[in-house]
Amino acid sequence: IDSLHELSWEAEPALSLPTLVVVEEPKDRGMRFRYECEGRSAGSILGASSSESSKTQPAIEKVKVTVSLVTKDIPHRPHPHCLVGKDCPHSSLIKLIHIFSFANLGIQCVRRKELEASLQKRRSLNIDPFQTDLSRGIEDIDMNAVRLCFQCELEWEDGKKDCLKPVVSKPIYDKKATTTSQLKITRLNLDRGPCTGKTEVYMLCDKVQKAHPGIVEDCTQGSGHPALSLFGQSLG
Repeated sequence: IDSLHELSWEAEPALSLPTLVVVEEPKDRGMRFRYECEGRSAGSILGASSSESSKTQPAIEKVKVTVSLVTKDIPHRPHPHCLVGKDCPHSSLIKLIHIFSFANLGIQCVRRKELEASLQKRRSLNIDPFQTDLSRGIEDIDMNAVRLCFQCELEWEDGKKDCLKPVVSKPIYDKKATTTSQLKITRLNLDRGPCTGKTEVYMLCDKVQKAHPGIVEDCTQGSGHPALSLFGQSLG
């Protein structure tokens, strides 16, 4: 299925509300969070199963939906970064739709001195999906990771409206952030060596973190699992 979110209409008790189910997560790596001053497109959030030949995008139907950004960690508080796109005048998307695909949604960074103003805009629009304390400090918010938060309002034939429980996606990480970027090998002088050892291997990577380096040897121990070796303290 090519949609990111859809309503689950499975058989439930008569008084139960339908629920939102994530059927395709957003692609967690490869997207850059851009600042407004860069003056260029913020890109487009793709589905996790997207490929060069087939692009998947968020989709939902028959609801009033609000899409906003929340923090990676629980409790999911409103994130100061902005969701940008054609129908996002207030840093979030609110749409009354029958069938709609969330194409061309990007993530826009907010400069540190503007973080409080960005959260104040959320307050004015009453966007706080999990009713967290918006007055809390922003020091513990991870600026390099966000989640999509979907809120839906369902209208019945008699005009009654029900708000469905918000759901969040898996984290989306900033491509350019050193702490969250995907490790990339730019040059490797050898990819194999004799079992006698003493072969020097040089590997050049970008954005290396101390927690990243590690070697998985192509051999098994008594347990039948690959043996794991770590780099020395001098490397990192």
